[in-house]
Amino acid sequence: MSMPAHHVTALDRSITPTRMQTYLAAVAGDPDRARDLYLWDRELAVAFLSDLAILEVALRNAMVSQLEAKWGTRWYANLDMPLDDRSMNTLAKAWGQIRGPKTPGKLVAQCMFGFWRGLLDKGDHAGKHPRRIRCDYEVLWRGVLDKAFPGGRAQAKADGERWNREYALAVVSRLNELRNRVAHHEPLVNGFPLPGQGIRRTAQEAHEDTMRLAAMLDRDLHSFLQAQSKVPQMLAARP
Repeated sequence: MSMPAHHVTALDRSITPTRMQTYLAAVAGDPDRARDLYLWDRELAVAFLSDLAILEVALRNAMVSQLEAKWGTRWYANLDMPLDDRSMNTLAKAWGQIRGPKTPGKLVAQCMFGFWRGLLDKGDHAGKHPRRIRCDYEVLWRGVLDKAFPGGRAQAKADGERWNREYALAVVSRLNELRNRVAHHEPLVNGFPLPGQGIRRTAQEAHEDTMRLAAMLDRDLHSFLQAQSKVPQMLAARP
């Protein structure tokens, strides 16, 4: 990409040498190609954010729909619903951030991707000793949150895996990591690590995960994202 000299200078001033080293290393030290790669990386992140903005809302709405069907509109206040301290603390923080009347819809809007991902985990403890109990999130999953993914079984089969809570958690967790990566402006050029697993996901694999979750939630949403996502063309345009 050809840029005026003063634009090159401005870009170089805005990026620390340590950060630019990631891109220089990928192009054998060529500064012009490194700048092009840096700008491409940012455009790829924007394309991912566009898809994730749709997927995050679709995921939480699908999950909330099933929680409400089981435990009512104020599911979060229903004592029959097992919620561990981690989830309750997140809900309490979100509740405190609501401006104006505190409604279920406003609470849901305040809960971040990580909260919904957490409901697919195995669950932890609630309360303090001597009345500290283990919350088994299989109770949330079986016959409740599993219904939020009508295409989940077919997608797991296509992947050669078993359809269960762990499969859904793995897909959503990878996308949560992707979301955090792009939201914090971290590079995608070399992929991104999955905490505690010692492996990295490529940008292509991340895109496949966005399509995978869309198919799990709604086949028409999958079709929509396939048609609308700008990620494939960005991947193909890598400098």
